[in-house]
Amino acid sequence: MGQHSMSKRHWEVANLGWLGERSSKFRQEVRNHVLVRRYSSGDYPHHVGDEAGGIYGVIEGSFGTYAASEAAGIVLGHIFRKGAWFGQGPITSGKPRYLSFKAMEASVILYLPPAALNQIAHSFPGAERELMSLSEYNQLIMTRVVSDLLIRKTDCRIAAVLLRLFEIMPSGLRAGDTCRLTQAELSEMTNTSRHTANTVLKSFELKGWIEVSYGSITLMRPDELRRCAYA
Repeated sequence: MGQHSMSKRHWEVANLGWLGERSSKFRQEVRNHVLVRRYSSGDYPHHVGDEAGGIYGVIEGSFGTYAASEAAGIVLGHIFRKGAWFGQGPITSGKPRYLSFKAMEASVILYLPPAALNQIAHSFPGAERELMSLSEYNQLIMTRVVSDLLIRKTDCRIAAVLLRLFEIMPSGLRAGDTCRLTQAELSEMTNTSRHTANTVLKSFELKGWIEVSYGSITLMRPDELRRCAYA
């Protein structure tokens, strides 16, 4: 992990999602306090059980979200990509982290440490509420994770998970968008065997809906994938 300066492009990406929906005053406070950090593939900003820390905004790369399961151990549930912010869980409770986050590739984040969060929260009336809104923002994503896993038909469930990963891009579904994702990771996220995930991906590729490369998937026909997911 390394610390670096923030470019104009980095700040533009940071504002694509949750942060871009906040007031200009709040965004300026964030800009005054953020630190830029780089992570190598496989690095963890934090693990389950770590002390409460700050929040993170993805400006390059992606981060996998891992939850502890008594039955399956540590399981990948979601992948945050550019424009997403995460790590807000323990801000209000002060309890240890209940999720782990791993860089799925070489990645860059904006980091707000706890001291900075406290300063921002008290910087002006309403700032704390704006900061806390990240919890609700990401709760919608976690609700989607659960909803996707309740889809009984395997190919529809896999299509829904793929759509979720692509839809977190602020530009929405876009043909040609590529997500760094292995077949093993997809099988874990969709609660299917690796063989089944591979078979479904091949069928999607034959239909021209996606293109599969080593360690990545490219979206080609989002409308067809959506029809499959919610048939």
